[in-house]
Amino acid sequence: MTIRLLDFGQVESLRSLAIFHGVGYALREDTPDTITITRPLDPFVSIGHHQDARAEVDLDFCEQASVPVYRREIGGGAVYLDEGQTFWHTIFHQSRVPSNLTDVYRKFLEGPVLALNRMGIPAEHRPVNDIQVGGRKIGGTGAATVGESVIVAGSLMFDFNYELMVRVLRVPSEKFRDKMYSTMREYLTTINRQLCENAPTREQGVQMLVDCFAETLGEELVLDEPRKDELDAIDRQEERIASEEWLHLDGLPASGDIVKIAEGVQVIEGVHKAPGGLIRATVALRDGSIDGLLLSGDFFMEPADSLGALQDALIGTAHDEGSILGVVKAHLEAVDAPGVDASDVTAAIMAVPQT
Repeated sequence: MTIRLLDFGQVESLRSLAIFHGVGYALREDTPDTITITRPLDPFVSIGHHQDARAEVDLDFCEQASVPVYRREIGGGAVYLDEGQTFWHTIFHQSRVPSNLTDVYRKFLEGPVLALNRMGIPAEHRPVNDIQVGGRKIGGTGAATVGESVIVAGSLMFDFNYELMVRVLRVPSEKFRDKMYSTMREYLTTINRQLCENAPTREQGVQMLVDCFAETLGEELVLDEPRKDELDAIDRQEERIASEEWLHLDGLPASGDIVKIAEGVQVIEGVHKAPGGLIRATVALRDGSIDGLLLSGDFFMEPADSLGALQDALIGTAHDEGSILGVVKAHLEAVDAPGVDASDVTAAIMAVPQT
């Protein structure tokens, strides 16, 4: 079976997200695997599936600056995106991809890494899902199960607006924002920064990427048009992604501290940096047990709905390390969460201070 190539060109930011979601939900085992290419017409902020928009993004600034904020079904962190990036998405049926995320990344990042090398950038895949050149990250990637499909998302990052990236994020102080900016400039690079006047045009870069996907996946990529069922699914995803209900997680508001809200009830917030990403936990405690729980962060977890199931499983659990660890361990046995283990989740829930 050949692989379809759907090049949507430059589209509005909302549609750029809706396209890969819609194509993913429309995919069936008897329909061809597909790679999509898009480029956003307008800037936007994309937050990861498991993130809390209020905790991660300065929503007031984004509203004032007319920069929309949208949640994606793929995990990872909040990022400012604009026409400086061209997005690619591999959308394959889950029966035709490896069973764990580590192997999924290994399979689908080979093409983009090869394309960057063909441009003259000595990039390499650094597991789990980073593409780096000389220790610097050059474009983000992520993966998720969407309907019957497994989607891997990435970008050809020609340019990047570091100033707006650090401005849209919610940070504790302006001093912290300045430090974030300098760190980001140092450790995040782009195609144009690496190659300067030798950088390919966007069209040339996309063609290199397409050729390298065909080479590494061992299948011909055939340019095609979206089917009617895919276009209908994309329209439905636009409506969902634009909704306030999808943007904001249900649960407790982030407290930033311990807050007593009723007799015998208090809310605590814990943050823990695991190898696989930041984990935030907002916990309502009643008489020493978990009465409400919101977990969020820039980690990856598959199946995506397993995070909600974990939250539900922990309700009523005593707020002590042993009890929580036991529940989390049992739950994560059937979950793929690279770089996140039961002790990491437990540390966030227990509000263990960072060292």
